Amino acid sequence: MKMISDLLIRFRNTEEGSISIELLLVVPILVWALMSTLVYFDIFRAEAISNRASLTIADMVSREEDPINYDYIDAVHELLQVLAEADNDPDIRVTYFAYDHDGESKVHSMIWSETAGGYSDGHDDASLQALSDQLPVMASNDRAFLVETRMKYRAPFEVGIGPFVTTNLDGHEFTNFTVIRPRFANVCFDYEDGNPPQCDPD
Repeated sequence: MKMISDLLIRFRNTEEGSISIELLLVVPILVWALMSTLVYFDIFRAEAISNRASLTIADMVSREEDPINYDYIDAVHELLQVLAEADNDPDIRVTYFAYDHDGESKVHSMIWSETAGGYSDGHDDASLQALSDQLPVMASNDRAFLVETRMKYRAPFEVGIGPFVTTNLDGHEFTNFTVIRPRFANVCFDYEDGNPPQCDPD
């Protein structure tokens, strides 16, 4: 019995193998922390690229001297996909609108609006007016472009420790909302209906 008691006491007091057990417990947490850091870094990088791509598109549209048509918006959509390094199909909506104010009321009137990608339709006066709080105050009878882009983020991987701690940012959506004035006096649109392009102002 004394021998058995000595063995139990020695087993209780021994510290051999404790480092292996601690390593086994800590390594999954360290791996999760490292991989999650990479995912969060990647999504901030993707957001910055998305913002810059949207600003580049808006600046390009504002400098256009030739009539803008539907083919032009499709080409801009393809360029957006390249600039944003998007794996999936981004969405873009370009709207040219006029601003007027009567006392305290602000009136935004749609002149031309076209989409490419997942946006269901272009803006009309009602939908544009619903965004009046997000649109800047301009001089009466002034004009501007509204360029909206929308891109979904695809995470490189999903990291989790069981059902408790999970890093899953896949499907996060970047939405950009850019208002910019045209750089030149006249902005022309070609409706491709056989009629000559229409310019604003005439």
